[in-house]
Amino acid sequence: MKLPSAMKLPSVLKPSSSLLAGLLLFICLGLLFVNPAAASASELPCGGGDGEISGEELADVVCAYMLGEEGYSLDDVGDAAFIYTFWDGKAKTITDMHDRQVTFYRPVERIITTNPDNSRIIIAFGDLDKMVATDECTRSGCVLPRDVNNNKIALGAWKGLQVYEGGQLDELPETNTRKEIDYEAMALLKPDVVFDAPWYSRGDLVEEKVGCPCVDAGTGFTFEENYGHMRLLGDVLDREEEAEDLENFVRSKVNMVKSVTDQLDESEIPTVYFAPRGAKKGFYDSVEGRDFTRTEAVYEPLIIAGGDNLAKDCTGENINVAPEQVVAWAPDYIFVAWSTWDGQTGRDFVMETPELSEIPAVKNGHVYDCFYPYCRGRPIDRSLLNMMYMAKCLHPEEFQHLDLEKEGNEIYRRLLGVDGVYTAIAEYQQFAEEVS
Repeated sequence: MKLPSAMKLPSVLKPSSSLLAGLLLFICLGLLFVNPAAASASELPCGGGDGEISGEELADVVCAYMLGEEGYSLDDVGDAAFIYTFWDGKAKTITDMHDRQVTFYRPVERIITTNPDNSRIIIAFGDLDKMVATDECTRSGCVLPRDVNNNKIALGAWKGLQVYEGGQLDELPETNTRKEIDYEAMALLKPDVVFDAPWYSRGDLVEEKVGCPCVDAGTGFTFEENYGHMRLLGDVLDREEEAEDLENFVRSKVNMVKSVTDQLDESEIPTVYFAPRGAKKGFYDSVEGRDFTRTEAVYEPLIIAGGDNLAKDCTGENINVAPEQVVAWAPDYIFVAWSTWDGQTGRDFVMETPELSEIPAVKNGHVYDCFYPYCRGRPIDRSLLNMMYMAKCLHPEEFQHLDLEKEGNEIYRRLLGVDGVYTAIAEYQQFAEEVS
């Protein structure tokens, strides 16, 4: 199996183990780099049934395996060696985002994700090669971009992200869609863990039907939620150092903007109406229950960018306001998530709709398209991009030297390990170039 980065093997085993067993342990761990891990189990491999692997037990099974005696496979021995070395010989228990206690008896080598937010963090940790299946949106355009005709954007990035057993991201097996999940297909792939989106609330059911631990994990529109998400996945995957590095990177971008907007006087903070679902169907889409009148009470990127979210006192999960309420709020600025509507952008809809013509934002030309903040979840890349983009729109003088293209490419390079993704997106979503 692949060892977590920055983890060094001990020069000797614990005092209770012999030197011979120590040498054999190193050999087994080395062999595990080219051998897949065994399927998850409900007890520790090579243990004595007491919930702990001792140095003496490990030495015995290593010697037995090397002498050709039947009993345990190489995967069993390797997993036991890992657990002894890095987990103090005991199973690992974590608490997921639904406060479920999830126990691991094997290190994670085979991963299934059911939403892009989890896929994105796994890729950022460098564990894409462990993903054996995923959801339709990870495979389509929620991690790497596609245009409205489903053509791939940033082809170099698609080619650069090579998945388990080779191929591009969209060649991973698909085991769930927005509304359906194939438990049988998941079980056949023998994952060590399924990372499921928390809004499904089906972690226990996944564990029952797939036969492996399931971790409910996702994020929201506050950066603290993002940091917690990173730490949780880092704990599960033994990628604590990578999680800390990623958190520090995101914090550095947040602080870059926040350090400026924190200095603004209250009178310099404009009021903003944010339409995160765009205006594809005008004011309201009766089928999806959203579009221009749907908003968010909590959108931290806007607050950090130096705006006052007019919907901040609204309550509920899905907030729809009447067009008359938007007019009454009289926002200084309006941001409409980028989408097309008969060839028009959200900004076009707002600027050309008579009912909105007297709003200060419309009269002063302070209506802007922005990045769509969802994609079967809440992508951290889009939160960071909107934070910077909104800051440049709301406070152009203070952020005149912020290079959005440079920052955007750096964000995608850190998350995906590939270059030029933002540049490709900006060529397609040209509103981003207008404030660069």
